[in-house]
Amino acid sequence: MCAAEQSFKSEYPGNSPNLRNDKRIAEPDIKSLDGMLTIGQVSRLTGVDKNTLRYWEKKYSEFLIPNRIGTSQRQYSLRDVEIIKTIKKLQNEEYLTVKGVYLRLKTLFPKKKNKT
Repeated sequence: MCAAEQSFKSEYPGNSPNLRNDKRIAEPDIKSLDGMLTIGQVSRLTGVDKNTLRYWEKKYSEFLIPNRIGTSQRQYSLRDVEIIKTIKKLQNEEYLTVKGVYLRLKTLFPKKKNKT
């Protein structure tokens, strides 16, 4: 390895843990986005994988209902993010199954009755 390559690698370490945990990369400001976040933003914000979010959308369809732009892109509201964080907590800290999480969500996020 020549001196130039060593210099470059020392300045720009590709697999440095500091790059992955760089605090200068700001998280999205939810309020500035009018509360609508993409699946990637929600994934970074909550620490839940995109595929897991899609799975939860199917399993907890009564509670987790993101808006759709066209036919494919999801837009999550602040309430959706709160529900995702709750599901994650119920699974990781209380070790509930899908059915257990569903039953707990029914008590935590009751449906609003429409007045018609």
